[in-house]
Amino acid sequence: MASSSETGHAKNIANAKSLNETNAGFGASYAPSNPLLVNATMVLQQTASAGLQTTVNQQSGIFEPLRNARKDIYKPVKPLVRRVRSAAKSCGASPEFVKDVNTLVKKILGERITAVTPTPTDPAGTSASQQSFDLVTDNFEQLVELLKNEPLYNPGTAALKTAALTLKLTAMKNANNAVKNGVVPFNNAVIARDKALYTTTTGLVDVCQASKDEVRSSFGFSSPEFKLVSKLQFRKLKDVD
Repeated sequence: MASSSETGHAKNIANAKSLNETNAGFGASYAPSNPLLVNATMVLQQTASAGLQTTVNQQSGIFEPLRNARKDIYKPVKPLVRRVRSAAKSCGASPEFVKDVNTLVKKILGERITAVTPTPTDPAGTSASQQSFDLVTDNFEQLVELLKNEPLYNPGTAALKTAALTLKLTAMKNANNAVKNGVVPFNNAVIARDKALYTTTTGLVDVCQASKDEVRSSFGFSSPEFKLVSKLQFRKLKDVD
């Protein structure tokens, strides 16, 4: 389901189209001196903004499955490392080995996966404060290398053997890198869309608000013409200078 902010972007663009169609119906009576408010110019701006929103939607359709796939791959990691820890404790290796395994498992179990909350400014969840997937991957890799170098660690369960854990590590790295790579075109599309809609004065939202003021000035506050456009709302969802 689209977030309320994403729905808001589409609503701004749709209302801009309605405003342009209404202004066109005023004919020569709508004659702004500001070139930004000329109906033909506003139509081009709205069309371009709609195209940029479509690009955001397309990139989101590419990016979201990558993020969902990463989530699915990382979800079993916690129960898996708990089983690994138990296997390490029972394999007969030294207490130092068991302690090192436990330290790494504790790091992986530190809610570093589920605590990730991607934000509109960090949809990949990889900011300085949210490096959860990177940290989990690094700690898991250290754990696998530790297990590989202990001859007594040789559990009977295939999923706990170092070969299977190595395959799991590769899947984790691939999924995490796919998200990091996929977020770049998605972010670029969002930035372009936001600039088109929310740049101060020249963005779609500010231009549409100014156009509504033009209609009110030309026809009057109580005029039926202004009533037609006054109901069209434009929300500035981002601050772009």
